[in-house]
Amino acid sequence: MSQLRLHDVLLQLFSERNSQNLCACLEHRDYKSFLSLHSLAVPTQDLVLAFTHTSFSHEYEVPHQELSEFFGDAVVQLIVTTELMKLYPNENEGKLSKLRSSIVNEQTLAKIASYLKLQELILVGRGEYKKELYLQDTVLSDTLEALIAKIYSHHGMEVASGRFLSWLSQSVPEAFKMDNLETYDAKSKLQEATLAKYKTLPRYSADTLTEGFLVKLWVNEDMVSEGVFNSKKIGERELARKALENKEF
Repeated sequence: MSQLRLHDVLLQLFSERNSQNLCACLEHRDYKSFLSLHSLAVPTQDLVLAFTHTSFSHEYEVPHQELSEFFGDAVVQLIVTTELMKLYPNENEGKLSKLRSSIVNEQTLAKIASYLKLQELILVGRGEYKKELYLQDTVLSDTLEALIAKIYSHHGMEVASGRFLSWLSQSVPEAFKMDNLETYDAKSKLQEATLAKYKTLPRYSADTLTEGFLVKLWVNEDMVSEGVFNSKKIGERELARKALENKEF
């Protein structure tokens, strides 16, 4: 008989809170399988910490991922900066900074995390599980950064960099192309265009929905486009890009 997957065991913990079910989550073999799949020698306890959201930590009084995520953010920034310097040794700092921001951001990191199926290993609290918090870009990107921190701590920069860049190339193959700045910098370009034409800046509004955010773009007091997105930032950038492409102002 096959063992239950981690989130099935998590549901059991929600229905019957006891030390046995808690240990079954924290010591689940899915974590060991992840380590084996990616040839990593991180202690299971340390790996689990990287996947433990604060909501689960507060409910079950176990350590959470926040400090690891903080550390991992710095490691990822360094990995991407180093790679950019190799690829574009003669490019100016402004463009490299923008290209780095187009990579080290919630949306891109969440794509990598989804590619790795990290959502299947994230531990969240009962209420947050019902809201599918473990599928949200913010949680996915934070978890990836916490994971990179653990890889760096136990394997060093060379392995951490190799894993991250490999995962990035497989999930977002065009990440390091300079052409990406055209899309990523859409909000700034839209601001320049509306200032020149109307002497005013574009305005964004967002309403929270169960499935995300309804984001609207307003130009010169007219609502020109809207859409539902996983985050406000992604929505604003996408609406700005479409407005520029379609000249909706």
